[in-house]
Amino acid sequence: MTGLLNISEATSIALHLCVVLAATGPEYQSTSAISRRLGFSSNHSAKVVQMLVRAGILETGRGPAGGARLAKAADQITLLDVYAAAGGDPKPSGCLLNHAVCRGDGCILGKTFREENERLFSLMKRTRLSTIAANAKINRPKP
Repeated sequence: MTGLLNISEATSIALHLCVVLAATGPEYQSTSAISRRLGFSSNHSAKVVQMLVRAGILETGRGPAGGARLAKAADQITLLDVYAAAGGDPKPSGCLLNHAVCRGDGCILGKTFREENERLFSLMKRTRLSTIAANAKINRPKP
């Protein structure tokens, strides 16, 4: 479901995968199984996992008990960390037009969108994976 907030599929995979890993604990989890459950391409997810490993968000293990897990505690990783690791540009910007056309300095839309981007930036910067994982456990639908 697409709304006003539109992020790349890689960023969506990264955020969802990290929340699942935060909620399941320190053991390695099969990323292909998580991808299937969430409806993501296993190939695309594997590329995102490598991005997250390079950024120090995840670590991977091989073999039957392998997979991926968080490289540090979930309360030490913010949503903004994951967003940036997945290739997102976390810098709040103004106008939706190309900056060669409008920098957003004198544009009413630029000011409004810049303010909202700053609020979202602040929210993602202070929200930790542990908080989202805890809420996911509480709000999990009953089977």
